[in-house]
Amino acid sequence: MNLLMVILAYRNLARNKVRTTMVITMIASSLVLLMFFQGFMEGVIEQMTKDTVRSQTSDITIYGKKYRKEKELNNRLTHKKYVLKQLSNVDIIQDHFQRLEHDAMIASAYYSQGIKLVGLEAEKEKNEFILSTRIKKGEYHFPKENSIWIGHALAEKLGIDIHRKVVLTVQDSDGEITGEAFRVVATIQTNNPKIDRATAFISLEKAKSFFKMDDITQLSIKLNNQATLIEARDMIQDKIGDPYEVFTWRQLFPSLQFMETATSSYIKICYAILFIIMMIGFVGVIMMSIMERVREFGIMLAIGHKFKQISWIVFWESLIMSFYGFLIGMGIGFGILYISNQTGINLSLFGDGFEQFGIANIIYPPIKLSYCLTPFIAIMITSMLSIIWPLRILYKLKPIQSIQFN
Repeated sequence: MNLLMVILAYRNLARNKVRTTMVITMIASSLVLLMFFQGFMEGVIEQMTKDTVRSQTSDITIYGKKYRKEKELNNRLTHKKYVLKQLSNVDIIQDHFQRLEHDAMIASAYYSQGIKLVGLEAEKEKNEFILSTRIKKGEYHFPKENSIWIGHALAEKLGIDIHRKVVLTVQDSDGEITGEAFRVVATIQTNNPKIDRATAFISLEKAKSFFKMDDITQLSIKLNNQATLIEARDMIQDKIGDPYEVFTWRQLFPSLQFMETATSSYIKICYAILFIIMMIGFVGVIMMSIMERVREFGIMLAIGHKFKQISWIVFWESLIMSFYGFLIGMGIGFGILYISNQTGINLSLFGDGFEQFGIANIIYPPIKLSYCLTPFIAIMITSMLSIIWPLRILYKLKPIQSIQFN
C-alpha cells in the first residue's frame, strides 16, 4: 500500500511540473547559498587560525612563571635542558621549537618604532610554522649573523626594502641598553597584523648573544594528535612542575576561539531562519496543492479510502520534492565549494582592507561531509512539519462537502 501511495504522490507531482520545479529550485538554491556561506565563513576562521597560531606558537607552548603577565627577561624559561629531559619520553609530543622573544626598538633613516623581536631556529621551524611560505621578498634563511626578517607593513613604515640596514636597540638581561645594525634579508606577509606591522625575526643564536643570555622565553610543542590538546597540556604541566606555565593555543588566543564559536552559532541561526522561511513557502505550496484537489480527495474519502492514506500521499509528495531539492542543492553546493577550494575566493575584488582584520585576500573554503548532515535533517523535518496545517484543514472537510467544493 505504501508503494502505491508513493506512485500516486509522484504522479501528482508530475501533473504540475511548474510548481514542483519551483519548490525543488527553492530548496536547492537555499542549500547552495547556505553551503557556500558556511564554507566561506569556516574558511575565513581556518585561515585566521592558521596564520595566527602557526606564525607565533604551535599546539602547546611553555613559558616561565609569570612571563605571560609580565614579559620581562627575568621571567624567562630557565633550566631548558631539564624541561626537555622531562618531555623526552612523552609519546604524544612530535617535536618542539625554541624561541626567544622580547621588546625592541627598530629604526631606519626615515622612521622608528617599538617592535617584538623574535629569535628562532629557521630550519627547524620550516615545516611547522608558516613563515617559510609567507616570504614576500627575499629568502628564508639568515646568511649572516646580523641578518633580519621584518613584516612587510613594517618595512613600508620604515621606508626600506631588502638588503637595506636597520638598527635594533634592546635592553639585555643585565639591564643594559645595547644596539646593533642588521641587514634585511626578507620581508614577511602572514596576514597576522601583529607580525606584519610590528615584528622582526633574527636567528636564535644571535638573539641569545644580543640579549646576553643562554635561555629562551618560549618552548612550543607540536602534538601527534590535536584531539588530546587539553590532556596533553595537563600531562606536560604535571611533568615539568610549577616553575613553568603551559598553555594550549586556544588559551593563548581566546579571540580566535570566540570567533569560532560565534561563527558556528551564527551559521546555525542562519540555517534556522532560512528553513523557517522555507517552511512558510512550503506550507503555501502544499496548501495550494491540497485545495486544488479537494474534490479528488473528497471522492477518495467517499468511496472508502481512509484519511491516513491521503495523508501518506501528501507526505510522500512533500518528501519527494524535499529529497530532489536536497540532492540537487548538495550537488551544486559541493561543486561550487570544490571549485572555490581549488581556485580560492579573491576578496581583493571587493576592495582592500581585509588584512587589517587578519583576513587574507584569498580564502579557500573547506569541503566537509558534515555540510550534508544538518541540511538533510532540517529539510526532512521541514517537509514533515509543513503538511500538518494543510492536512488539518482537509481533515475538517466532510466527504460530501469536499465533493461539492468549488
